Amino acid sequence: MAPLPLPQAPPPPPKAVKHSFKFFLTLLVQSTEDSAGFFASTILFLVAWSTICAFGAYELRKLAAADPGGAAERWMEDIDNGKSAVAIIGTLFVFTVIFRFNACYDRWWESRIFWGDIISKSLEMAMYNRRWFANDELQDRLSGYIVVFGYSCKSLLRGKSLNEDGDGKDFVKRGLISQKELDLMHSNPSWQPHFCLDMIREIIVRLHMIPEGKGLRIDDSNKIHGQLFRCLDNTLKDLNTLIGNCVRVRASGLPASYDAITMTSCIGFFMIASVVWSVSIGWMTPIIVFLASMIIMFLIVMGSKLVDPFGLDEVDIPLEDFCTTIEAQVQAIDERSKSIMTAVSSETQQRNSGTAIRRKSSATFHIPKLA
Repeated sequence: MAPLPLPQAPPPPPKAVKHSFKFFLTLLVQSTEDSAGFFASTILFLVAWSTICAFGAYELRKLAAADPGGAAERWMEDIDNGKSAVAIIGTLFVFTVIFRFNACYDRWWESRIFWGDIISKSLEMAMYNRRWFANDELQDRLSGYIVVFGYSCKSLLRGKSLNEDGDGKDFVKRGLISQKELDLMHSNPSWQPHFCLDMIREIIVRLHMIPEGKGLRIDDSNKIHGQLFRCLDNTLKDLNTLIGNCVRVRASGLPASYDAITMTSCIGFFMIASVVWSVSIGWMTPIIVFLASMIIMFLIVMGSKLVDPFGLDEVDIPLEDFCTTIEAQVQAIDERSKSIMTAVSSETQQRNSGTAIRRKSSATFHIPKLA
């Protein structure tokens, strides 16, 4: 039997390619707008310097032509011999700039991964809440704090509290938390996401403390109960770790000295390169310096734009959309929990009524023999 051909990897969908292009185009435009003065002044300085170098090389050529074998001609030969050194320095410099941009982009991408995990863990806790507990009032409070946790993470990463962000009062109006709880959260010196996690833990304890185990759907004497509690605790630990990772990304920006060294290297390289290039390419030097320095400056300012991914810029992580997603999905989990219980109960009754018939039936599908 001839071996089957290996499946080909599908090409990326057009929408994903279009979205990536739009992201980098937006990043380029916003980075240039925010650093327009710095961007333009640096390029203009380098172009002006390269023009002076080109004019100096032009005058040096005239002197060399007037005095063959003289000092001017020897200067031109010495400068032209520096092309190899400039090429090596340029390679190292470009590698440094690209490495810096990749480091900034990795911070942005890492933050998206952290928030994807925050969403999945929050929804996991919401499903645990509706499947394992049996007190509607406390379950509603727990769902409310799962929603508030996401918004409190957003506020913390932007250096605000829920009161300052305007979300807190809206939560009180919608009944997710009470005004007393909001005031306590605001006055508490701890991070507000940690306050939400502590409240979730307290609600879980209250559910376990209800007499006769009426707060639990599974008897606490059941051997599986310990495993279920461990799942709850592990999910809360993961949420705590994720918000800590986000804070680390926000607080550990690139050192100021690193940016200073990058800019000093950029200006120094193009100043030296302009002197060497002007001898061989003459008046093309300003054009080459303009194009090359613009590309390098684009990489520098775009990297600086990605250092803090939790801001309000269009290229930053859409924290509002993520929080809205958590809230909508938690609400959907709450709404479908009752319908799932009803569906399972009715289906169990129907299956029990047809048990004798099903035991007499046989499989209706065929498993082919493999060659």
